[in-house]
Amino acid sequence: MLNNLLGAVGDYVQNAVATNAEVPSHQKSSVADSIVGALKNGALSQLGSGNVNLGQIGNLLKGSAGSSFTQQNHSSVVDAIAAKTGINPTVAHSIASAVLPGLESAVASKLGL
Repeated sequence: MLNNLLGAVGDYVQNAVATNAEVPSHQKSSVADSIVGALKNGALSQLGSGNVNLGQIGNLLKGSAGSSFTQQNHSSVVDAIAAKTGINPTVAHSIASAVLPGLESAVASKLGL
């Protein structure tokens, strides 16, 4: 199930980036990789490096004090996009703002949250 979830994350990000007009065609793959990498790093730092179960991922998405995982990691995603691709940080922010909320919803629905 975890592999299916990770695959769904990658697929969602690839599709969201592919249809985002702000992402230059030649950088779509790099932007998608940047987003997935930043979120993976954020999850590992918040969950630790041990065995992670789906319940922990669900709790991570729900967040604490009204702050979801994607909100907590938004700036890391923006920084990763800008650093890896050279895209202007304002545009990177716009891309992250367009992709992350839908990603969170897609993963939550996959988990039945």
